[in-house]
Amino acid sequence: GKVGVKKTIAFTHDQDVHCALAYDEADNFPEGDARELQRYNITGIEAFAKEVTEKGLEMPKVSLQFELSSSGIVELIRAEAAVEETYTVEEEVEVDDEDDEANETADAEGEDDTKKAEEATDESAAGDEENATDTNATEAADKDKKKKKRTIKVEKEKKRTLKRTLTVGKYYVGKVQPYSADMMEESKAKMIELDRKDMERIALEAEKNKVESYIYQIKNKLIDDEELLSKVSTEEQREELKKISEDAEEWLYDADDADLTVMQAKYAEISEPAEKVWFRAAELTARPEAIKDLQKKLAKVESLMTMWADEKPQVTEEERSEVLAKVANITSWIEEKEAEQATKEGHEEPAFTSAEVPLQTKTLERLVGKLNKKPKPKPAKKEEEVKTNETDDSGANDTEGAAADDAEEETAAESETKEDGGDAPADETKPAEETEPAAEEETKPDDEEGEEL
Repeated sequence: GKVGVKKTIAFTHDQDVHCALAYDEADNFPEGDARELQRYNITGIEAFAKEVTEKGLEMPKVSLQFELSSSGIVELIRAEAAVEETYTVEEEVEVDDEDDEANETADAEGEDDTKKAEEATDESAAGDEENATDTNATEAADKDKKKKKRTIKVEKEKKRTLKRTLTVGKYYVGKVQPYSADMMEESKAKMIELDRKDMERIALEAEKNKVESYIYQIKNKLIDDEELLSKVSTEEQREELKKISEDAEEWLYDADDADLTVMQAKYAEISEPAEKVWFRAAELTARPEAIKDLQKKLAKVESLMTMWADEKPQVTEEERSEVLAKVANITSWIEEKEAEQATKEGHEEPAFTSAEVPLQTKTLERLVGKLNKKPKPKPAKKEEEVKTNETDDSGANDTEGAAADDAEEETAAESETKEDGGDAPADETKPAEETEPAAEEETKPDDEEGEEL
């Protein structure tokens, strides 16, 4: 069947049962092989059947549910017995009160008799009788609405299912047996050991490839970079590297039994002397470049201190001198190391490395960064206001002085005119002449008014 499908077998029984799982098609099996897979001893049915029989119930229905798991194994996953029971219960219900209904009936009969007696009276009382009838009808309707209720108990039948989970014990009779707990632990330990050996084998193969690659690296560098390596190594050192690579290559062909530790030791044996030569070759160009970059940085710091003298008054002369002193110390270190390196041969260990050069400016960079963040001093507001007031006062005084000088000059001119005998200049006579036509114009309106009169 399909994987993950469940199937239930149901039957009525009152005794404990045995259940067997087996292959159905025997034609697909070799001769002599057993078809049994698993058997189950299912108990609890008999005891449950006895209990329900004593209650007068029917024989229980047994349900066995099997599942074909995703691993392709058929297994009994649930076993239970069930029986249906009918029982009665008392429930409270609300009904109309019968005594109230009887009283209402008697009242209605009395009202009919009263109506018959009233019909024998005068016609003058007919209107009154009709009003009384309407009033009685309204009261009767109100009584209908206010009928009393009472609660009574009634018996009702209900059904319920009694279920009992059965006890299942499984055992095996064929050759195919499941793993016991001890066998499972043993198998897990074997898998862990196999995984460890696989990881060790992978690491050993990687280390072996690493050794082989380095052997060819030594051979190729000795040929391709012969001119460069001759500057940083002697002939004896290069011959030694060549011999180391050849010996390691021969050893590697016969190192089938070497473990990971031996292979790692062989790599260290051939790589350590070769790496020293490669390093000295790389430092031939790396050191000068590092020194050049450092000198550029020092020159930039010196120019920065010169600029700060004008643009950053908050940085004092003493602080700038401290920075320049550190620059001088670094410059001295460069000169000392270069002089020491000049005394060494190319195949010797260098006096300093390119990695040491940038480290010399760490303290200098921290100091310059600290001074660069130093805030500017706040300006004195009171002094600026005093200076502004003084400037305004001086400007006002100058204006008043100029006005006084102009007034004195006008007074002097008038006095000179009076001394000349009242003879005004030609330009001054024009206003007098211009006033005469104005006077004539003023008289015209009077003449016109006289003519009109």
